Amino acid sequence: MMDILRQNAQSWGIKIAFGIIIAVFIFAFGAGGFNGNTDPVIAYVNDQPIPTQEFMQAYRDNAEALRAQNPDLDSDQLQSPEFKKYVLEQMVSQKLLEAEAQKLGLSVSNNELSYSISLIPAFSDKDGKFDMNLYQSFLKSRSMSAATFEDNMRNSALISKLQEYVTMPVKPTEADARNLFDTASEKVQIDYYYIPGFDFTKDIKISDKEIEDFYKANPDKFTIPARSVVKYIAFTPEELSINESVTPEEIKAYYEAHKDSFQQEAQIKARHILIAVDEHGSDKDVAAAEKKIKKILAKAKSGQDFGKLAEKYSEGPSNSKGGELGWFGRGAMVKPFEEAAFALKKGDVSNPVRTRFGWHLIKVEDIRKAGQKELDQVKDEITTIIAQEKAADSITDKLDHAIDLLASGMKLDKVSEELEIAFKKSEKATVQNLSSAFGMTESAAQTIIGLPKGSSTDMPIAIDGGYILVEKEEDIPPTLSPLKDQKQDIESFLIQQRAIQFAKVKAMSVLGQLTNEKSAAEELKAIKKDLKTSEPFGRDGFVPGLGMNPKLAQAAFAAQKNQWLSEPFELPGGFIVARLDERIPPKEETWKTQKDAFMNAIFQQRANEVFSAFLTDLRSKAQVEYVRKDLLN
Repeated sequence: MMDILRQNAQSWGIKIAFGIIIAVFIFAFGAGGFNGNTDPVIAYVNDQPIPTQEFMQAYRDNAEALRAQNPDLDSDQLQSPEFKKYVLEQMVSQKLLEAEAQKLGLSVSNNELSYSISLIPAFSDKDGKFDMNLYQSFLKSRSMSAATFEDNMRNSALISKLQEYVTMPVKPTEADARNLFDTASEKVQIDYYYIPGFDFTKDIKISDKEIEDFYKANPDKFTIPARSVVKYIAFTPEELSINESVTPEEIKAYYEAHKDSFQQEAQIKARHILIAVDEHGSDKDVAAAEKKIKKILAKAKSGQDFGKLAEKYSEGPSNSKGGELGWFGRGAMVKPFEEAAFALKKGDVSNPVRTRFGWHLIKVEDIRKAGQKELDQVKDEITTIIAQEKAADSITDKLDHAIDLLASGMKLDKVSEELEIAFKKSEKATVQNLSSAFGMTESAAQTIIGLPKGSSTDMPIAIDGGYILVEKEEDIPPTLSPLKDQKQDIESFLIQQRAIQFAKVKAMSVLGQLTNEKSAAEELKAIKKDLKTSEPFGRDGFVPGLGMNPKLAQAAFAAQKNQWLSEPFELPGGFIVARLDERIPPKEETWKTQKDAFMNAIFQQRANEVFSAFLTDLRSKAQVEYVRKDLLN
């Protein structure tokens, strides 16, 4: 991790990350962390000490490892008592396991230790051979002696031996693995008939009394939470970059040094017209929408303005902009739309294209070929990057200056003027609004919301990319939104809710007819044209085209071929009745390639269970005394 940080030492993001990591250790183990207690031991495990210094080092190692794996990890989590306790409990377990291994007569010889270290990839040269220089460089970078590192490695190897000893009896048979493979890899597919709630909405009427009753019964749904308006100065590269100047020479030099970063994929600029139709709509609805889109296509081919046609006829959200979609590359649109769009030439209009949203017409207005972006295309982007890198270097100095000015009694608005940094005002914000808008912790947002009106934060608050200083301007108490403002939403909700209930009733009726010997044939004939077959799916519950539905998957795997499932299943917007169409066993050749993986998976699961139980038993018999609980706060 430290090598990565050194290589990127000029990046403003890394500079800020260093600040956060340093802050973690200051807060966790600064001068105030010991509260005057100088006891060198943090805990005893069966009279064996865990030195405070060892705990501090383990804490740092764990924090650094987590930060390397999760660069966006909240520093508050690394300072939390839960995380510190986790590190200490790991050390307690390690002491117990080491003692048990020695009790059982297990040991790690010098030859075994040397061999283990020689296998570590970080110490191998380009030919895969152990390199003593790399080993010593590693130790030096971590301020660690070879004896300490080798003791740690020996203890780790000893615990591994103990784990092998304890878990030896749990190795699975090939039959165990085959049973798991067959269960996990078997797939089914279903025939299903979909009853959308939408079919019932036009006949549903909701009275004013029902709307009012719902409003009164659910005040929590219509209460606007307490909010605050704050003013703030942001010390971020983005904010401070406004005052930085960038020369044409700097822009050109950056472009030449980072040309590989300015490649572009093929892109097109397009408009579209959408005639919406439900993905599971009836053949009649689909045909009606297709007829409508073909009439619009005829108008477009006759020379009528495509944008104006989109404004008039499109049922998509872009209709107000004449169907404009802007520039997009591959992967941005659903597959059928993408394939049709990228097959067109500049100025062409597509034939009708069906997606899950409905029928589309697409017009391509411009095309960008894949390749190197020209300097003029990225000049503004490069200017922003350089300005923000320059600004990042000044964050600490300007923040310190601002804190000094506040300490002298200067108001935040005057600090803004003095430093020539914008003094901004937020919208009416909740704790969640502030947390998401600035990327601060929820506790920091609560601190801001809790400020008395007219007061400021004493210290800067960490946000994404930097810090802010905040002043509370106004508090807005919780209020109940008026019924007139909620009436339309309540009516729509109640209509949809009732429509879903009607869809369920119809689904149960259809299922009843299908499972009745006397009416089954006639009912099947009535729905056959709308009966669809799913793609094969497994026991994980994800049904392609129908979404995540574990209950449906469980019922399908329990059914016999052509057997209707015992109940209707809810999908977004409606219900389905379904029957098992086909049970698809896994292929024998797949078993041959995956046998070892399944054998290992079963072993790992059983071994983890056995070793966890073994460790739990050791813990239950151990005497653990926590001497320095204050270090966990």
